[in-house]
Amino acid sequence: MPKLFCIGEALIDFIPMDIDTELKNVSGFLKKPGGAPANVSAAAARLGNDAAFLGKLGKDAFGDFLVETISASGVDTSCILRTDKANTSLAFVSLKNDGNREFSFYRKPGADMLLESSEIQDDWFNEGDILQFCTVSLSAEPVRSAHIKAIEAVKKKNGVIVFDPNLRFPLWDDKDALKKTCLEFLSYSDVVKISDEEL
Repeated sequence: MPKLFCIGEALIDFIPMDIDTELKNVSGFLKKPGGAPANVSAAAARLGNDAAFLGKLGKDAFGDFLVETISASGVDTSCILRTDKANTSLAFVSLKNDGNREFSFYRKPGADMLLESSEIQDDWFNEGDILQFCTVSLSAEPVRSAHIKAIEAVKKKNGVIVFDPNLRFPLWDDKDALKKTCLEFLSYSDVVKISDEEL
């Protein structure tokens, strides 16, 4: 059975205790594990699939929390690396009644952005494995190059590449660069998961 590898960010989402208010007016937050690739790996594992998360976290309490939480979901955490050069990324969120969200990210840089291509091991992947990723980790080096290395490694094993753009405009200073990045990584992809709004 193919293994699903989700590469990219695992971070802490701070969810507001107040709904339908601007982020600056939120009175308190609840700590929750987050990051789209980490969430996908956890959901896949809970459904009985063989799933792994591939990324980098800080050597801090938030990184410890994420490794423990991801592992408790049944996800293989052997491809999670740790660093003391940056902290685990944080995202503060506000929620509107209509479901829209506002994000404020604390990752300049975050540990997830420091994953290097030299740290991607070809022998992690087997024939027919699946690699899933989003654009959040494509906005900076060296993690962008690490994604390309992982994509190439999975393709060599006749695997499937799944791209979820999961657009987060606040992370991109240049929207044209985001569009160019999306188009580039679409060309690597076998499956694209995209919302109407993102399309």
